[in-house]
Amino acid sequence: MPELSNRIVQCLRLNSGRVGIALFFLLLTSVSAAAQSWSWTYETIDQPATFPSLAVDASSNLHVSYADSSGALKYGFRPAGSSRWFTMVLDKQLGGFTTHLTLDSENNPHICYTPGMIKYALWDGKQWRIQQIAKGTGEIGYTCSIVIAKDGTPHLTWYQLTGPLLLRIRYAVLKDAAWLVRTLDFDHETGKWNSMVLDAHDDPLLSYSAWVDGELRLAHWNGKEWNFTTVDSRTRSGGEYNIGQGNSLILGPDGKAHISFYSEKALKYAHQVDDVWKVETIDQINWLGSWTNFRSSVVLDKQSFPHICYEDAGVLKHAYWDGKKWQKQVLAHSGFDTFRYSSMAIDQEGNLYIAFRDAEDNMLKLATGRFASAQLNTASKNEQKPEAPPKQN
Repeated sequence: MPELSNRIVQCLRLNSGRVGIALFFLLLTSVSAAAQSWSWTYETIDQPATFPSLAVDASSNLHVSYADSSGALKYGFRPAGSSRWFTMVLDKQLGGFTTHLTLDSENNPHICYTPGMIKYALWDGKQWRIQQIAKGTGEIGYTCSIVIAKDGTPHLTWYQLTGPLLLRIRYAVLKDAAWLVRTLDFDHETGKWNSMVLDAHDDPLLSYSAWVDGELRLAHWNGKEWNFTTVDSRTRSGGEYNIGQGNSLILGPDGKAHISFYSEKALKYAHQVDDVWKVETIDQINWLGSWTNFRSSVVLDKQSFPHICYEDAGVLKHAYWDGKKWQKQVLAHSGFDTFRYSSMAIDQEGNLYIAFRDAEDNMLKLATGRFASAQLNTASKNEQKPEAPPKQN
């Protein structure tokens, strides 16, 4: 890992962007002094940006991909123990697009992004390599997902906008130097929001929205065929609409799935209890009228308690299970810019990291959360709401 860090830093030093400046804000507390709480610090990653995707590697180095205001794909790297971000342009003149970053078993970054097509960028240990997948199949947009198997095999999913199989989720895997591409679900408007992981056998498992039918679905390749499950639906949720937006999938140590997602007016959380899906409403949210309003990330801490970062009408929030009930914190206010584009990761020590777009100046920021003992919250025990960080001067 030190070799990888040195190579990336050397490469990024040549293209480094604005150095992050650490900003320390107020402790954000929960309603009860007896409950868990988290303290947060804030720093700047780079200039104005959208759709960051954040990952932390085994050595606690941070990696992030994002779209900058010029329409370029950028990558950022912060070495563990450092406050300095190194950034570089990987691809430019792309227009608007989303990104998703993951790490392989060697902690090398891999990125999918959707500038009207599905593109794939990877760091091979010496240099970045970029390629387009599924050429000539039509326009591609909205979200994509990427995971890398232990043997280095990449798996990708995306949403097809035009072409013979328009408005459907597509899946690709690299086999013998060729991309094998298929439509995963032939129902209309499936997969605008999608999230993918690999199970213990390195087989893909993914959650995705089925917009027309109003469902959150789970697809799992068992080594021979795809199996499909409905996690939540309008029928199960009492008529709620637009189920499955902004979904984020993770597997626990027991191999069971945990999914955060939205209906039109609520943040929800689903997890498997034996072979049954338990679905909970975590928070009521306000919709701003755009698909970009629906962004969530779920991670599990060392106790396998879920943490979710999400957006509520431009307000960035953190919801977490403290062992007894769900707690919620406000991490960033709304402002002139209405979308936070948040992405969350957790390191081996249990520290939380959230990349997001600041409401005041559109800068790409990082919020770092650390567990704070309950004794620190005595002065806040009478508060009915957590305080949000003050606005930057």
